[in-house]
Amino acid sequence: MNNKNSFYDYINNPLSQESISFLYKSNNIKFEKCELYSDFVQSLLRLIFDTYMGDDITNLEHQIMHFKWCWNKNIANFKEEGIEFKGNDLYYYFLEFMLEVFYTSPDKHFNDNKGILKIWYYVFDYTKGKSNSDMDTLIEIYQIFEDSLKK
Repeated sequence: MNNKNSFYDYINNPLSQESISFLYKSNNIKFEKCELYSDFVQSLLRLIFDTYMGDDITNLEHQIMHFKWCWNKNIANFKEEGIEFKGNDLYYYFLEFMLEVFYTSPDKHFNDNKGILKIWYYVFDYTKGKSNSDMDTLIEIYQIFEDSLKK
């Protein structure tokens, strides 16, 4: 029972604002970068959702090719703005995420994609309260973005 409560606390109980500020500072998380990374994810997801042909005419190979096309388009769009991302870690992170929650989901509904967008908006929302779980997710993906951002 104690493990259940600990897990529940980990994912649900908000951290104090002081704890959040400390974690931002100790992990060098910046407001502007959170906005940039959020824009990148939102743009990628919208490309995926807006251009996906549907499960009835795609298989796993097509889905991976679709993701790669959307990824490359998003990378090119940001490059036009002078922002370059490199490496494969970020690509594979989001490929695996989208395969699990979107492409291979048997009960996906195109009207439910707002939930996926909202999740990622929340992850990068610098001003919102966060649980330990939320902070761990932000720290992990923020670091992957930082390592991928061409400086």
